[in-house]
Parts: sequence; structure tokens; C-alpha cells
Amino acid sequence: MTTINTKNTNPIFFITPNPNRAIGLERIIKNYYIICSQKSDIVDYFKKEKVSVLCLNDDKIKNSGKILADKEVIKYIKEKSGNKKANIITFKPSPMIQKICDENSFKYMGNDWKLNRKLEDKIEFVGITKKLKIPNAESRIIKVEENNLAEYSCRLKNKNKFIIQLPRGFSGKATFLIESKKDLNKILKKYKNRKIKISKYLEGKTWTINACVAKNKTLISQPIFQITGLTAYNKNKFGTCGNDYTYGKKLSNKEKEKIFSYTKKIGKYLKGLKYKGIFGLDFIVNSNNEVHLIEINPRLVASIPVFTKLQIQNKEMPFLLSHILKFTSSRQFLSEGDIGQCRLQIKVKPNNFNASQLIIRNIKSKPIKIIKNLKAGIYEIKKDKLIFKEEAYYVNRCLKENEFLIQCAAKNSVINSDIEYANIQVGYGIMKNEREFKCCFDKIIKTVLKSWSIERAERSLIEE
Repeated sequence: MTTINTKNTNPIFFITPNPNRAIGLERIIKNYYIICSQKSDIVDYFKKEKVSVLCLNDDKIKNSGKILADKEVIKYIKEKSGNKKANIITFKPSPMIQKICDENSFKYMGNDWKLNRKLEDKIEFVGITKKLKIPNAESRIIKVEENNLAEYSCRLKNKNKFIIQLPRGFSGKATFLIESKKDLNKILKKYKNRKIKISKYLEGKTWTINACVAKNKTLISQPIFQITGLTAYNKNKFGTCGNDYTYGKKLSNKEKEKIFSYTKKIGKYLKGLKYKGIFGLDFIVNSNNEVHLIEINPRLVASIPVFTKLQIQNKEMPFLLSHILKFTSSRQFLSEGDIGQCRLQIKVKPNNFNASQLIIRNIKSKPIKIIKNLKAGIYEIKKDKLIFKEEAYYVNRCLKENEFLIQCAAKNSVINSDIEYANIQVGYGIMKNEREFKCCFDKIIKTVLKSWSIERAERSLIEE
């Protein structure tokens, strides 16, 4: 893809604790800056490729708002912006980020935090799906109280599993499968008097869609298989462990058409709310080919870094660039050459993405410390040993079938419970079925997991 020249336009600053999250457009847009808090090999690789990056090297700063509040960061943004208005991007909006942007006359390239909170509320979302006549799990909204126990117990006597969800949470933390009175009592004890959604348990495969409310339409990706419920990599039963971009071929055309239709409805609804840019949707498709929309992520989604690189390699207009253009004037962007391949896609493309990513999180209930890590880059396995081949920070088409990319948190990093500390990316589909890896990838996982070591960290090292 042609580099987009923004030399004479307002600069863009991507703020994120983890520099891996900023991977995507760093070689496409000029006048583009990355600001992070966590040290990693990726920062060094950015610098080698002359990507502008500021790293605070402070493992205790865990969210974008606190990075943006740092005096050094404010000074850096103002110096690099000169007399131009700074554009700020983060994965998720917050009151703190909006306040800092307003105080410093920065432009935030994201939606209002109040709109984000309203949309991501799992209880509120039930009403949206009903209004748009999109299938969702049969559910009711109730308050957790002791006198509801009889009704819940009755469901358990009938041997019906059911789901309880809190209004908000990430990586499966707000979703609970109730199979016994023990499960139920945990909820009653911990969340008494909280409003919850109680819904029918849906069996099926989980799919995700990346989408973007762009200038004239909703851009929609092909369905991406969501690797879910592998507790060795995410302790939450409904937590995401990564994506297989090739497994979507297993969906029928009818199932895909339903997914696209529901996504278009949501996109139109969001546009009516003045929502702009990227959002994600999660679906469950059961054995009867029924498609249920279960969740919306009204923000940049975790798969965007990998997805953006795959789109660029596929000569597609990256959704992340469409997101940026939605918050600024497209006239600001001047091409250094022919930008025919940067045009917005008119139809949903086949994508033709041969890639997968496994995300490895801290599955312990306490923080951990990385004692021995792996250098980010391309590896292969020879005679059951991990062999480092070259420095790299994303998967490209040149990756051979026996090679894979590893990203890992830096040595001595402290990782909170449920937070990612490593991921593995390959140039092929890794799933044998929805719960099992292919043998070739299973071997990679076992070898990689032996190659780093962790220990329990003191809570005092963590900024909650």
C-alpha cells in the first residue's frame, strides 16, 4: 500500500500501554507517533524502522488515560505538534482521556465515552437487539436477591444450564455459566443487589466481525473464528484466546448472509447515534444454523493490529485508516503516488487471510512476573528446540509454514490477572476443530511454553 503523506497535516498519536496494540499503520501514515508505557522488543523494532515512538518504560502504568496524563507525554505531544492540533487515538474512550484532550485542545479520534459505556452495557444491548429484531439469547434482566434463589434452583433441577452476565467486563470476566447451586451461590454472595442479565445457554461456535462505520457505508470483514474457552490461555470460560482467520470457510453462505445482515443493521443503528469508526460484534452459530448476536464492542478491538496488517497485505483499505478518516478530513491526506489500491472496498471481499493468533494471558488469580522471556521475532522448531531466525513484529506473506512469530512481555514485567503477556502468530489456520489445535501448532505451543518462566509478583508492584 502507498504511504499516505501527512507531513503538512495534524499529527496522530496512538496512546497504549502495550506497544503491540499500536501495530498497523506505523509504516503507512507519516506524522504518526506511538506513545506507550511498557518496554518491549517492539519499541526497539519501531525505532530501527524509524517509526516515531515514546516509551515511558514504566510497567506500573496500565492504562492509556494515565499515560496521556503524564507531563512528559503532554510535553512530547505539544512539541511534535507545533502549531497544529494533535489527534489522539486510544483503544477505548474514558472520561479521563476526554478531559485531558479538552484541557490541552487535543482532538480525540474516538467516540464519546458515555456512548461507549451505554453500548457496551450487556443489559442495555438486549433492548437494542430486540428493537432491531436481531436474534439474541432468550433473557431477562433482574436484580440478584436471595428471594430469586427458588427460581434459579428450579432451573437447576430441570438440568438447564444458564448464563449470568454483569453489565460490563472484558475477556469473559463478566460472563458466568451456572451449572450447579455452588456456581449460583458464588454469584449471590459476590454480586448481591447488582442488576444482571440471566439468559439461556447457547451451544455453538463463536464468531467475530470487525466492522467500521465509514463515510458512506458500514465496512464489514469476513467472519473470524473466535478461539474461546481454552482455560490454559484464558481462565475465564467464555474468554477469548485468539482468532483463526481461515476457519470461517466452514460457515455456510446462509449463515454468512445472516451475520452480514445483522452487522449492517447494527452499523445503521450506530450511525443514527452519531457513532463513528470501528466496532466489533460477537456471534454464536449453533448446530441448527441459527445465528445469535451476543455482544458488541463499541471501540477498537483486540484483533485490529493483526487484522490491519493482513488488510494491507491483501491491498485493502484498512479499517483503522477508515476510522481515522472518519474523524478528520480526508482532504488532509495527500498521497506520494497512486492510491488506487487505497480506495474503500465496495463489497465485502473474500479477505483470503491465511493467518491465526493465539493470545496467552495470566490465568492465575494474582499478578505474575516474567523472569525469562523470549525475544520478539520469527522462530522455528528443530529437533524439539526453539530456533530464533530474525527480528520481526508482525506476520507477513513471506512467513514459511514451519515458521511463527512470537511477541512476549519484557523480562521483569509484572502482569495482572487476565492480562495478555504473550502471543503467537502463524500464516495458516491452527484449529482442527473449535476446541482443538492442529498437531503442528500444538507442538509449537508446548515448545514455546517451556521457553519462558514466570513467578508470582508482589501486589505492591502493580498499579491497580
